[in-house]
Amino acid sequence: MIRTVRGAVRLVFFLFVTSMVIIFLLIGNLILKVIFSKKQLKWKYQVIKVWANLIRLLLNIEVEMKGTRPKPPFFMAGNHLSYIDIIPLWLFSDTTFVAKSDISSWPVIGRVSHLIGIIFINRNMKRDVYRVNRLITQSIGDCQGVTVFPEGTSTKGKVVKPFHSSLLQYPVKKNMEVHYFSLSYKSKDPNRSAANYICWWGDMEFVSHFWELLKLSGFKATIRFRKKTVTGNDRKQMASRLWRNIQNDFIPVVKREVQKEVI
Repeated sequence: MIRTVRGAVRLVFFLFVTSMVIIFLLIGNLILKVIFSKKQLKWKYQVIKVWANLIRLLLNIEVEMKGTRPKPPFFMAGNHLSYIDIIPLWLFSDTTFVAKSDISSWPVIGRVSHLIGIIFINRNMKRDVYRVNRLITQSIGDCQGVTVFPEGTSTKGKVVKPFHSSLLQYPVKKNMEVHYFSLSYKSKDPNRSAANYICWWGDMEFVSHFWELLKLSGFKATIRFRKKTVTGNDRKQMASRLWRNIQNDFIPVVKREVQKEVI
């Protein structure tokens, strides 16, 4: 009963806060695009960071950041565990993301994603990579970087899956350093594992998973940035090096525990 009430209250506040963000972004983008176009991105990230901090407080997320975070312009790669990954990343970096196209149709979140300029990719169409790489070129600048998740999907956090190399064509072509990070979660509820209630993977349905996430008492996110970067002229070799470095840093969400919960 307590979890249900907690989830309901959080859902109301989440929808309210996110609706306010949509309004601020719509109004701000309209004004700044006409009058102060150079300040449009700075305004966007001010609003995004306020939203991310409010969601962090609302969900009782303890965020631990280690290492040196990159400053724009940058290209960054990391492991992918959940749709909630954007919160710790936005708290510490001004970045847009390359995300799968399915997210664009999600209620509320899809609308916000379009407003803030997330780049969507159709992973079922190999040729879509060319369009996405053009958008990456347009997006990286003095005010923002671009973050990709080369695993191609989110996982339950047992290991980092091997990286796909297609989205690394941009840094290879531009001879650009690739920053990287590792991300992990720990549930504060011993009866509800991070692997099933925070990580979003397999055939989990978004709405039901998000509802269970809202009911959690809280959780910890640990994000580790590395000052060291990866460069190269072969994207497959770059993908392999990035994967190895991130896997070495990664704190597994799933260890030897047996996952018994079913959402």
